[in-house]
Amino acid sequence: MTKHLRVVKTSIVMGILIVSIFASFIPSTSAGILTTNLDVKMNYDAEAANKKVIPLLGEIIIPIEISIQIKGVFATRYEAFLQERTSASVDLSVGSTPSWASALVTPNIVSPQISATWGDPEEAYVHISFNENAPAHMPLKIVLNMHASVPGSLGLVKEVDKIAEISFTPSYLPIIDATPKTTFKEVSPGEIAEFVIDLKNLGNAETEFMFWTENVPNDWAATIPASKIVPSAIGGDDPTDTVILVVQPPYDFGYHNNKGQITLAIQGHYYAHGTNLTTPIYKHTFIIQNRGFSTPGFEIAFTIVALAGVAFFIRKRRKQ
Repeated sequence: MTKHLRVVKTSIVMGILIVSIFASFIPSTSAGILTTNLDVKMNYDAEAANKKVIPLLGEIIIPIEISIQIKGVFATRYEAFLQERTSASVDLSVGSTPSWASALVTPNIVSPQISATWGDPEEAYVHISFNENAPAHMPLKIVLNMHASVPGSLGLVKEVDKIAEISFTPSYLPIIDATPKTTFKEVSPGEIAEFVIDLKNLGNAETEFMFWTENVPNDWAATIPASKIVPSAIGGDDPTDTVILVVQPPYDFGYHNNKGQITLAIQGHYYAHGTNLTTPIYKHTFIIQNRGFSTPGFEIAFTIVALAGVAFFIRKRRKQ
């Protein structure tokens, strides 16, 4: 009886060993219970991905790590066999992105270590860039498609498809245009010259245009609003506006034939979210020709004299 039990136990152990040895050669259709599942995951540097990306100013590259794991009753038994016989393959691709974003992953195929635990990862890189239509400070989630398989496993490892996400945020793009309708005017002494300047916000967020004058000649006056906020077309608003530079030449008594030259400096600025991004400073030069005779303060006297002359003339006519 003891001998019979020994034979039975030996047969069971031998059976398990034989099944384990030949399990890798059995098609999955006939040995579904012997197959293992495959899992895949992606890790990335969140701090690097949180960096703001300025549109049109290149790209940022985020390193990612791809790992796989085989899961199942026989996962630990298959691990060494699969590591010696074949290697894993993970196909990587980026899902659809808005028209204002561009993203890709390199390389697009990696081969992380096959393991019953999460094995050693393989590194890849996600590249992201934005064009001028990217809304400022609006997070964008990039979807990474991952198709993992173990070619050569004879069906013992099931393929798997998973997705992962990385969040990027486009920053403010400081681009403005300021075009004067004219930069030259001729006026009489005391007359005001107005220069209309067309403004256009070409950036991807509301922009504050800042103005200041330089090189104003002595006795001349030049005024312009300190700033003006212009919306962005990205939000569906009208990105255009106008501002007026007002110049008044001197009008002290006498004949004038002098020319004034005034410089206007313009800069775009975005002040929200604690940023200090600004455009370059653009400058325009305006020329005013001041020509004519000026009699400041004598206008009332001339009027009184004229009225007195008219009164004297009327009185004289009545006497006649």
